[in-house]
Amino acid sequence: MFSLTLAGLLGYTLGAVPSAYLLVRWKSHRDIRREGSGNVGALNSYQVTGSLLAGIVVLAADVLKGICAVMFSQWIWGRGNTCVPVAGICAIVGHCFPLSLDFKGGRGLATAAGVFGLFALPLVGAWCVVWCVAYLLLKSVNPANAVALLVSGGCAILAPGWFIAPLTGATLSADLFRMMVLSGFGVVLVRHVSPVRAFLREARSR
Repeated sequence: MFSLTLAGLLGYTLGAVPSAYLLVRWKSHRDIRREGSGNVGALNSYQVTGSLLAGIVVLAADVLKGICAVMFSQWIWGRGNTCVPVAGICAIVGHCFPLSLDFKGGRGLATAAGVFGLFALPLVGAWCVVWCVAYLLLKSVNPANAVALLVSGGCAILAPGWFIAPLTGATLSADLFRMMVLSGFGVVLVRHVSPVRAFLREARSR
């Protein structure tokens, strides 16, 4: 139990580093939470600063937070230890709900990509494919994010064990992987509730 708690704290601390907030503050002396969409993420960093490089740097930093949470925990506890997915999920939670920003962080996609890219890269690829289709149909980023999360996450959770084993390189049991997808994707979906509601209200008003 102590190891799981320590892994959670490690993951949360890494995920809670406010990359977008710090970079925008440094580059333009503005508070990203009060500019543009108010989201503390890569897209809003680009929109607020007008710098594509700033958006790319934030995106890379957010992905790296997820990667570091997983890799550090693997180094400490070993690749097959339950502490590793716990650290990964807590990194996503930390990014979405950082203590330093009053629990108002980003939407979690980049950090989740870093985490799940190390466990099941094909899942991240499937999300990207579904996102492209959803965006072409909806013409809006956040609803496309939500649809891609629901479709790819739902398929991963419902997939049989014999399919999950090669997907993850047999580093996780099928049940643990399903719990990881459910919790990780669930956290990211929670952060998409508000923009999806706004999209639906706008769609109904047309």
